[in-house]
Amino acid sequence: MVFTDLVNSTAVKKYLKGNDITTRNRLYFDTILKPHRQRVEANLVAYGGRVVKTEGDAYFVVFANASQAAQWAVALQISHTCEPIDTPLGPLQVRIGMHTGSPLPDGDDFIGEEVDYAARVSSLAHGGQILLSEVTTDLIDGAELTNLTIVSRGNHYLKGIGKAPIFELQYLNKQQRPRQKPKSWKSRGLQLLASLTGAGIAMGLGVTGMLQPLELKAFDHFMQIRPQPERPDPRLLMITITGDDVQSQSSAQRQGLSLSNAKLAQLLDKLAQYQPRVIGLDLYRDFPVDPQYSELAKRLRQDKRLITVCKVGDTTDNPGIPPPPDISPDTLPERVGFSDVMLDPDGVVRRHLLGLEPPKQSECQISNSLSLVLALRYLEDEGITAQLTQNNDLQIGQVVFPILKSNSGGYQNIDAGGYQMLLNYRVRGSVESIAPTYTLKEVLEENKLTSELVKDRIVFIGTVDKTFHDIHATPYNHSNRPEAAGVFLQAQMTSQIISAVKDERPLLVWWSQWAEYLWLGAWSLVAGWVSWRFRSPLLLGVAVAGMLSVLYGCSYVILIQGVWVPMMPSAIAIVVTSGMVRVYSSYPGLKYWMLY
Repeated sequence: MVFTDLVNSTAVKKYLKGNDITTRNRLYFDTILKPHRQRVEANLVAYGGRVVKTEGDAYFVVFANASQAAQWAVALQISHTCEPIDTPLGPLQVRIGMHTGSPLPDGDDFIGEEVDYAARVSSLAHGGQILLSEVTTDLIDGAELTNLTIVSRGNHYLKGIGKAPIFELQYLNKQQRPRQKPKSWKSRGLQLLASLTGAGIAMGLGVTGMLQPLELKAFDHFMQIRPQPERPDPRLLMITITGDDVQSQSSAQRQGLSLSNAKLAQLLDKLAQYQPRVIGLDLYRDFPVDPQYSELAKRLRQDKRLITVCKVGDTTDNPGIPPPPDISPDTLPERVGFSDVMLDPDGVVRRHLLGLEPPKQSECQISNSLSLVLALRYLEDEGITAQLTQNNDLQIGQVVFPILKSNSGGYQNIDAGGYQMLLNYRVRGSVESIAPTYTLKEVLEENKLTSELVKDRIVFIGTVDKTFHDIHATPYNHSNRPEAAGVFLQAQMTSQIISAVKDERPLLVWWSQWAEYLWLGAWSLVAGWVSWRFRSPLLLGVAVAGMLSVLYGCSYVILIQGVWVPMMPSAIAIVVTSGMVRVYSSYPGLKYWMLY
């Protein structure tokens, strides 16, 4: 006794072309059911079988012996494999189940538990399968049919009968199976559609800036885990003013600043003994030096090695902080740099501001940053000068410094005013490891400076006391790495310029918008191609995790080489594309609707 049925026949009818049920049913009968019935009945008599009855798409047929039934069932399945009947949901699939026994005759029909047994076995089959009861299996084994294999499928519960062993008759091995037809244009179209949709959604999210916070976190993560073999910059020296140094000075003498005239004069005299090449005084001094410190005032006016700072304001209520009034206005561009830093939306310093056009209301009409003024002054002694290229890019020596745009790298619609680039921190454990560091007390009271430490270097002087609010977050901030003082950021920026010119240390750059789109599209296509081959939810999940891991590794390696490539849009494209492929696989009617 053999039962056959068609897989997903109801869904096939639903997605056939036609405006009404009658039209679709007629189309189903003419193009699908009728050709199938012709195959069922074509060689039935030759194998010793006959049709007992049909019910919709299902057949109940009987044979005189199990071996003939098996040969007929195999022939039917092979015909559907080699010459498939196309449907909106793919090739038509048939499931077959058989059992051997002595049913009760009822005219031309058969009834009884044996018939029910055969029907229950058929209901367990999937498309393309032939399932057997244990009795039928023994009979087919005894017939010694060639090119057929029987595989146990374990015990299964048969409604109204109980648990019973089920076997599968495998009729084609891998060598005998017909070669699969090339993937149809429909399948390729669905794969491409999923990829384009995934890429489009990722691009849309990227353009809106929704992915920027995640992208910046990913950038920070890569910066933290990248190799940090660099030693402190041998051209720099840091002198910091701590909270203890501030408290050790008279508040009347300090006048609200971190360093009094007396201590500053003493410190500059101390440094002059060791002949530094440049001194960067990262301290605001917007009032004249007291007349009793005439030598300090003279040094501020005449010592070209001494570079000071001002702060550019951006509003009428925040006009900034002017340069020291003791410096001659004629020498301001060479003797003063602005100390402003660019903060990202999350308050982290990832960008290096080289220059800007100060607003008219600002009290600091200086166009170059402290880091740029110090670097140019240092390189001047070695005959290295700066110029603008034809594209108005800054070139120092042979190095052209890239200008950051509002949508460069992982940024979206940021304030890219002025001349900005990414800051490639020189870190060995912390941002403060940029150079040897000594406190004011260690310099003035403990005499720890030597000629070797100071001679021909850039010496930075700045406060690390948090009460002066010159503390900033960096990509390296986490539980055991506090925020960095502004003077260390100025040192990092100065070191970046000089190291790029002198040591060919790489600057962080980024791809063009089109290159990023191509990168995103490539990942989306890969996701579509891979996901189409892993229909199992588990395997698909493993495949997606694998693609995300490869993307992570590629993004990290590329950043190590000095290029920031956004990772989040590609990750979104992988997930969305794979998810759409999964939806298409789970709901075949959806993909038919999408194509038609």
